[in-house]
Parts: sequence; C-alpha cells; structure tokens
Amino acid sequence: MRNLPNALTITRILLAPLLYYLIFEAHGYWDYILLYYLFVVAGLTDIYDGSLARSRNQITTFGKFVDPVADKLLLAGALIPFYLLNSKLPEFRPVTLPIVIILLGREVVITLLRYYLMWTGFIFSASRLAKFKTAFQMFFIGSVLVHLAHRRIMVERPEFAFQWFDPIHFRMNEVVILVVVGLSVASAAEYIARNLPSLLRQSRA
Repeated sequence: MRNLPNALTITRILLAPLLYYLIFEAHGYWDYILLYYLFVVAGLTDIYDGSLARSRNQITTFGKFVDPVADKLLLAGALIPFYLLNSKLPEFRPVTLPIVIILLGREVVITLLRYYLMWTGFIFSASRLAKFKTAFQMFFIGSVLVHLAHRRIMVERPEFAFQWFDPIHFRMNEVVILVVVGLSVASAAEYIARNLPSLLRQSRA
C-alpha cells in the first residue's frame, strides 16, 4: 500500500478472473447486481490509478508495464464469457466471435507496440479516441450486466420491472458494441500512424 496506484492496478488484475468466474456462475438478480458493482469497482481502479500516480508523483516502471495488462485482463474477463454464453443468454448475443477477435486483437497489438516503444525510449499517452473507446467499452459491459439484472426482475418481480424498456435496452447494447468496434479500429489506426515514424527509425538504426 506504499504505492496506492500500483495497489489499485493489482486489485484490477485480481478482479478480472473473479469477474470471469462469477459471470458463469451468476443466475439470479443479486448475482448480476454483485457482478455490476464488482465491475464498477474495477473500472474505478482504472480511472484513478493513473491520475493518482501523476498527482502523487508515484509513476513507476511497474505501473507503466502492468497497468495496460490489467486493462486487457479486465476486458477479456468480461468479453470472453459473454461470447461463450451468448447461445444461452440473449443479452450476450451482441458479443460475437468477430467482435471479440477485433477488440482483444486490437488490445494485444497496441499493447505490444506500446511496450516496444517504451523499450526503445518512446512514451505515448492514450489518444482522445482511445479514451472514448475505453469509456464506451466500460459502458457496454456495465449495461449488459444491468440488462441481465433487469431481465431477472422481469421474471422474479414483474411488478417492479420496466417491461417496455427491455427491447430498447437490447438494441442500445447492439449499437454501443458497434460503436466500440469502430472506435477500437480507428484508435488503433491512429496509434500506428502516429508512431510509425518512430518504428521505422528504430528498424533502420
């Protein structure tokens, strides 16, 4: 705990496999509510670890290398079970195999590029497009978990459910995941275009 930003990053890494496991085990309303709040906590660690590191002057090599991995583990911890369960739960149907490949593949490629540039002495921060991508990504995962909880209310306590909103919620999630894919591809292209000169210079050195 001497370095709170790194502790938050480690917390996010630990929450990723827990989230993965609990998505498979969840069945009732309270299960999905618990999942939602666990995801919110994990998302908050992503927001605050970097800002705290800068404000406290606690930026470390560990944080630079591990923080991107924590983000990717959290994303994979949600998207992979979403895809694997999409034949059983209609709420997960917007998460198809091509979408999982695009989103996770993008994260792997950009993370490897980031590590290579860091190794050669170049540091680049997240672009505005990438930040929008992350925001929509987090919103989508949280929205799906809320949709699952609402579906359980419709079954268990229909008098407290907003039945009319259910199809709207499903369509909204379909649109949001497409926005996430578009932002992922666009931000990846931006990263590569911005850093291609550095890569070419390093290859010639």
